[in-house]
Amino acid sequence: MPDYVTVFQISSGSSGFPFALLGLVPLIIGGILLVGKWLFRWRQPNWIFAIFLAGLGLMWIYLVSGPILTQGKDAFTAFQAGQYSLVEGTVRDFHPMPYEGHEEECFTVETNRFCYSDYEVTPGFHNTASHGGPMRSGIHVRIAHLGPTILRLQIRKDELITPTESAFAAESAQRQYKTKTESDPVVQRMETAFLFTIVCWILWSNLQWRRAMLLWLRPPYKQTTVYVFRIFFGLSLISSLIRLAQQLQRHPLTGQDFGSTLLTAVSMCALVAMVTAVSIAIRRN
Repeated sequence: MPDYVTVFQISSGSSGFPFALLGLVPLIIGGILLVGKWLFRWRQPNWIFAIFLAGLGLMWIYLVSGPILTQGKDAFTAFQAGQYSLVEGTVRDFHPMPYEGHEEECFTVETNRFCYSDYEVTPGFHNTASHGGPMRSGIHVRIAHLGPTILRLQIRKDELITPTESAFAAESAQRQYKTKTESDPVVQRMETAFLFTIVCWILWSNLQWRRAMLLWLRPPYKQTTVYVFRIFFGLSLISSLIRLAQQLQRHPLTGQDFGSTLLTAVSMCALVAMVTAVSIAIRRN
């Protein structure tokens, strides 16, 4: 009888725990700022920013952390108690996930259909083939599952891919995605418009350096600080111009692309200008 190797087994109810607790970062920072402004009369940052951070953290914990941690705990408890289903058979109708996501990786064993993605937070198995995962069409597996969630995945030993093969598959998928992106005119137009927006914003920072410095520090400024910022703005402009020139050299704009790219760039510039103006106004108050 062939041997099976366990390639995944849920080990705790805290799968996705770091992602779930990301909300603590803005909550703690916002709380510190609120305490500092209330007790120590800190002038900066303003109340709106501190309240926004604290509110964002609370919303994250309520809307994201709770469901993730509850799902993980329930799945792990069910696995420990043996309250799951078992299925064994050959992987059929295998549909790999593209490297960039947008679709799930899916396969069928007997009458059970399983789907998952590296870009989803789940306590179950979710390592796709395009990211080095072990699933392939035609291999024999044993799966302990709770509904669509894979709690334990075992693959027949003689059909398990090696770490070298896994790494090669992931690198190959990444190269294919890069090639696809490089040949996608829509993506390249967006990147050109984005780089053009960056150049415009940094050019404004060089021409209106006093206003641009308000985004970082409140006046008065030491002369050394002014020199450092102006050198930083200048080097940033040179770097962004080089990056834009390289983009245009690799993907020159045609007459057909010019209008749509310019419109996108103007829209991005308008948005950045609005956000910058609001930020400067807040810093001045």
